Amino acid sequence: MDWDDLRYVLAVSRAGGLNGAARQLGVNPSSVFRRLGALEQQLEVRLFERLREGYRLTPAGEAFAESAARVEAETTQVERKLKGIDTRLEGTIRLNTSDLVAQFLVPRWLGEFQRTFPGLTLDITTAAEYVDLSKREVDVVIRGTASPPEHLVGRSTARMGMAAYASKRYLDRAGRDRALDQHDWLDFLGAMRRAPMARWMEANVPDRCVKLRFDSSSILREALLADLGCALLPCATCDENPELERLPGTHFLSSYHVWLLTHPDLRRSARIHAFLDFFSSRFTASASLLTGEAPRLRKMSTRSQRSKSRPKRRESSRHGRTT
Repeated sequence: MDWDDLRYVLAVSRAGGLNGAARQLGVNPSSVFRRLGALEQQLEVRLFERLREGYRLTPAGEAFAESAARVEAETTQVERKLKGIDTRLEGTIRLNTSDLVAQFLVPRWLGEFQRTFPGLTLDITTAAEYVDLSKREVDVVIRGTASPPEHLVGRSTARMGMAAYASKRYLDRAGRDRALDQHDWLDFLGAMRRAPMARWMEANVPDRCVKLRFDSSSILREALLADLGCALLPCATCDENPELERLPGTHFLSSYHVWLLTHPDLRRSARIHAFLDFFSSRFTASASLLTGEAPRLRKMSTRSQRSKSRPKRRESSRHGRTT
């Protein structure tokens, strides 16, 4: 039995007729008439007496209406409870994102988020693939993508800049004037092979130059810091580290934007709305960091370019310092 059947019976019993019930339900009187007739035929019992002065419940109709009223009351109570919980900024938000975003971007704003929304708790997991929001495995995802899934809703922030990096110690040892195909390179395995970084590697670095491959971006970055070679990574994860140096001529803006995504059923949730508002504004304000075009970083890159014209001894000395 459809819940709407209960609503129709209650509306007619309270209004005492078709016209009043139709106004309550927002339908035509003829629709109420047909719905009641179909329900009585289905139940094989008459629920109302059709009188000149209106509709009156039969004994069977009274029993039906009493049960319907109890269901209505319980449903309304549940709806109020859920609405009350969802309009309060309390509870847990389950976030899934990539390991690099979780390690180098989100943490810088977590303290402010906690102070702003003390009633909210974040559960953060990392994965290279999208999880299924339709199955409520998580509430929100943050991803770099050019085309987010159509069944999700969310907000796009800045584009992602990419560049090749190496540790200054590696470049001191290997030399800064080498062509790209004369360096040792670190590359990706698994799902990361479908990212723009992998396509850039295929176009610019011969396979013979690849010495190590990883299925984790954060582990690859650690290998970079261990002076094992060069790698292409998002600028936001490397530009702020004084131990890493951008290889000249390798920077580009990818087709990927940072997206904050959720399921359509959750977009009106107060806690999800607060999360999206907060983090989308922080990502947008950090656009120059994400694109790799921050003024301070451009200045550092310019100094690095100038240093190439200096004698080798002075160049090595300068790059040995922390900037």
